[in-house]
Amino acid sequence: MKEKMTIGICMTKIHDISRSAFLDMLFNYAEKKSIKLIIYSSFIDFYDSSTYAEGARYVYDFMRCDKLDAVIIMKETFFNDSIVNSIIENAKSAGVPVLTVKGKAEGCFSITDDYSEAYKEVIRHVITHHGARNTFYIAGRKDNDPTSDLRLGCYKDVLAENGIEFSEENVAYGEYWEEPAKAIVDRLVESRGIPEAILCANDTMAMAVCEQLSCYGYKVPEDVIVTGFDGLPMSDAHSPAITTCKENVSALAKRTIDMAEEMINGAKPYCDTVNFMVHITESCGCSGNSNISDIDVSTKLYKKLYDMISHEDHSFSWIDHIMEHISITDLLGIISHHILPDSVVCIRNDFLASISGLPDEAPNGADYMTQVTFSEKNSDHYVFRYYDDETIRSVIRENNRQTGMYIVTPIYVEDISCGFYVAFTNEIINYAHKMRRISSSINIAFHEAVNRYKQQTMKQRIENAAYINPITALPNLRGCCRWFNDFASRQSNHNKTLAISVYGLPQYKYIYENYGIADIENAIKHVSEALRQANTTDCFVGQITEDEFVIVDYFDDADMVTERINHATSTFFPLIDAFNVSSGKEYFVEVNCGCTVVNPGWQGSLASFIKLASGEMYINRLKNGVSPVVKENKSKHSFEIFSLLIKKNLFRYCFQPIVDVHTGDIFAYEALMRTDSNINMSPFDVISTAAEYNMLYDIEHATMFNVISHYAQNREHFEGKKLFINSIPGYTLNDGDNLIITEKYGDLMDNFVFEITEQNSVSDDELRKIKSLGGTDGNNQIAIDDYGTGHSNIVNLMRYSPQIIKIDRFLISGVDKDVNKQMFIKSTIEFARINNIKVLAEGVETSEELKTVVSFGVDYVQGYYMGKPVFEPVKAIPDDIRREILSVS
Repeated sequence: MKEKMTIGICMTKIHDISRSAFLDMLFNYAEKKSIKLIIYSSFIDFYDSSTYAEGARYVYDFMRCDKLDAVIIMKETFFNDSIVNSIIENAKSAGVPVLTVKGKAEGCFSITDDYSEAYKEVIRHVITHHGARNTFYIAGRKDNDPTSDLRLGCYKDVLAENGIEFSEENVAYGEYWEEPAKAIVDRLVESRGIPEAILCANDTMAMAVCEQLSCYGYKVPEDVIVTGFDGLPMSDAHSPAITTCKENVSALAKRTIDMAEEMINGAKPYCDTVNFMVHITESCGCSGNSNISDIDVSTKLYKKLYDMISHEDHSFSWIDHIMEHISITDLLGIISHHILPDSVVCIRNDFLASISGLPDEAPNGADYMTQVTFSEKNSDHYVFRYYDDETIRSVIRENNRQTGMYIVTPIYVEDISCGFYVAFTNEIINYAHKMRRISSSINIAFHEAVNRYKQQTMKQRIENAAYINPITALPNLRGCCRWFNDFASRQSNHNKTLAISVYGLPQYKYIYENYGIADIENAIKHVSEALRQANTTDCFVGQITEDEFVIVDYFDDADMVTERINHATSTFFPLIDAFNVSSGKEYFVEVNCGCTVVNPGWQGSLASFIKLASGEMYINRLKNGVSPVVKENKSKHSFEIFSLLIKKNLFRYCFQPIVDVHTGDIFAYEALMRTDSNINMSPFDVISTAAEYNMLYDIEHATMFNVISHYAQNREHFEGKKLFINSIPGYTLNDGDNLIITEKYGDLMDNFVFEITEQNSVSDDELRKIKSLGGTDGNNQIAIDDYGTGHSNIVNLMRYSPQIIKIDRFLISGVDKDVNKQMFIKSTIEFARINNIKVLAEGVETSEELKTVVSFGVDYVQGYYMGKPVFEPVKAIPDDIRREILSVS
């Protein structure tokens, strides 16, 4: 292109008659100066912001400003300034001057048009030359339309020049369209009669007025003069031809090329103006100034209409053909046979790969992209499966010796850029509407291709979902069986030796129940990845249950089995050890494995082989004992300590005060488990160890008997205040132990509040037992612990009917800064008030948290800020804390 000066022109809707006419004249003037034009155009004007607009705007991003001498922007054709600004910014970054036509932009050359004087001259001509003083004006839009206001202002100015008083009664608004203009004529005929002249703000309304007047028997211009504005090509072919003012397209095109040449040669940016021209003809009573006969006009229009209809039929036929094909190669082949001569379709290789599975790079690692020609008969039709600048430049160089301009239009699917359609022509007026149809058809084709691909992908995902574990992306048991059945269907595979290994996580349930789903999913993902890394060749990896994996190795040489299995395990287990060291968790991820070898000539299902390998895994687990799970080392020694704790009843209990916010006094205490210093196990260790060895009932038994007994023996320390006791859901005292509690302490049960955690569902039978503990006939008080961290909160509340709700410390921590926590606590308090339930905020550790929850209306507070757990109950909280509570409540 550097053989000639090259200008890029950015615009929209080149198929618009006036725009294609301007381009045609622009091309003629450019050719005289040996300037090449490349038109970058979408077929939408970006009036609406949509995903389709995002796809269409890529055509301007494709423009290589560094390869151009200048950029011209037809600013009036864009309804989105951000696109114009982006084009200007890209051009300036490349050091390329910019000219905006029909609009200004900072730092750019610009050409504007001015129609005011020409339009006034049309109106003057009607009033002064034809003597029409009784006039009526049909404007555009009434509100928020500067253009309508400007044209109406021209009308007012001419009336004033001629001493005619302006009246709003002589103005109506036709919205620039036919039907409103016709309705205005109807009202004039029915109400006040027809004036001497009707002056319209555009040609479309002027032609509609002429048509409607003829319906009432009025002739133009004999009975009434009609004028317009715009100079539409149709207005000259109308009968009568419309007197109007119109853009001086030839002058504008010439000035555009001249100014572009100036700025390429280094001129400083400036603004110039091209005036509209007056077009006086038949509708005002003057003779037409056209030498073209009606027959010539009709013939020309008929030929163009015939050409458009024929091309439209052709386009529809190949769109139907497109719908019949699924293959992307077939689709490109169809396109190559139907695009225009001297045109090329450039498809982005990454897009093509994304919908077809084709490689997204040039084959064989070549530095260039591959051109694919699908039609031998039409050598001027190309479809590029792969392309780069050099490929396109080779086509441009070929056409550069000819006379014509390049037109680049976008191919897109919604906001996805698929590529571009590039054509070379010297007959833009006859070419533009065809390009629009072909571009639209190609877009439809690729939209269909993308939808088809999405449907196929979704179908494949749905099908695969039944065979793939969503967490690890490994085949599940069904997927494993499907693979093995296919493997077994090939007889040659029965001559191979198989090694089936099963890897299991014995502490899967423990981690899930104590640390949650996120932790166990993370552990499973790391195990699956470690298995992939350890088993890389001639094997299959699958996940057969939530906590077990299978590896199927197959060997032509049976002597390789031991080496392969040893290599896999020696690689796998260090990866798991590394995860345990780096995870920072309180537990170890333990993995056991077992393997079985099946000799050549094997028969049987995968399920039967998995059972054999699983049996080996369980035997290995029994041989090795229970491996460490918690990093605090739950060894045989630690279990012996736990057993000693239970047998010797070496529990101790601390008591944390619960404060009534209305009085500032201690309302109750919560009993919190501790162990003897010689045992030194945390409450978490005690509960987790008991859970592991199925001894939670022992903990429940010890808690109930120890705490109630301590209260009975130390009544004077508690001074009649209540004592909160934690109960383990699912392990309520059996009838025998309940009877002992009843006989010993039945008279004290009113002093106790039994806490059940909201995170664990409690059966109706368990709830009845807790409420009736100590023979109280269901009158024991209940508190819901950790409220807000479980599920179905309202459902549990309605079923449990507690006397107290304890809002979990997670929701209290930082509540003074967290709006979401505040909203939850307020709604909880409101619900509790309605249902006569008291609310306790636990875990209060700062003054700000205390003031916040007290101001919300909680009944009780508990936490380190009021008092830490101590072995002997405190009598009162510090005076300053008490005053702080009362000052807020």
